[in-house]
Amino acid sequence: MIKNKPNPEEFQSLSIQYLAQSIDHLLKTEMALAVHGDWETNKLEEEWEQRQGILGNSLIMLFLAIENYLKYQICKVDPLLLLGGEPSKWGLTGADKDFEDLYIHQFDDLLVVYQEITSKVIEAKVKTTLEGLRKKRNKYTHGLHREILEPSYIVEAQAIFLAGLWGDTWVYDFKSVMLTESLYGLSSDEEEHMQLLYYYKFFEKYLSVKTFRALIGMPKDGRRYLCPYCTNNAVESGLLFEANYALLEPNKHESNEVKCWVCDCHSEVERRGCTENDCPANVIFPEDPCYEHVSDCCLTCGSAQSR
Repeated sequence: MIKNKPNPEEFQSLSIQYLAQSIDHLLKTEMALAVHGDWETNKLEEEWEQRQGILGNSLIMLFLAIENYLKYQICKVDPLLLLGGEPSKWGLTGADKDFEDLYIHQFDDLLVVYQEITSKVIEAKVKTTLEGLRKKRNKYTHGLHREILEPSYIVEAQAIFLAGLWGDTWVYDFKSVMLTESLYGLSSDEEEHMQLLYYYKFFEKYLSVKTFRALIGMPKDGRRYLCPYCTNNAVESGLLFEANYALLEPNKHESNEVKCWVCDCHSEVERRGCTENDCPANVIFPEDPCYEHVSDCCLTCGSAQSR
């Protein structure tokens, strides 16, 4: 009998932890390298050329995240589907065997099993990316990788994995392992939102608009606006980021509500022209004493409105 069969959640937890490490290797290094803290606009190609080991670690962590995600999905059906080789070679009949001592399918086989049990067809772009990652990972772990690796390659691979396999629910899973910084005057949930802003800004640095929107599950159409809630918290905590991840909900001319893709909050807005010169926008957050930093503010240019 096979003992200690894994739960799917074990692989899910490992996958999201490896993913967090893969992203953090890049983000935290860029934050340390950037001049005056403006890492989201700094060009750091030369610095990254000297830090191929960090990039290699990030790539390996990403590969492990993908591998454990496949195991998670397969294990939800039956953990025995993970086992490779012939059952007759698992050990003596009737003898107890520990699951972790048995051989699990290699990556290519996991992909096949995943597609069979989920009836999902992996897109060609995703397959090509996964194959490229596998080859590079093998060079880093079993040989020598001389080709210069750039952070853009890893970030794009992260986005393809998350959008192409995991889906936009990855954000909620990611929050469970995301380390947050204590920020004066903010609740734990608000601190989480501010930390998520860092990750979104990082992804936006390397991804196209279309790819970034697909990554976080944001509709591909619609102008982005400042989120009143996140903007107020960003100003309150001293962050210099634009929290412009809100869209009209629904995306229609007469809509009077915006939804934020960081905090998931809905905010009522007024549709009137901005009083700032040269700003043609007409989405205004009304006066609200609870939002002192964005009360009666244009959610496009961020200016206070004059009466």
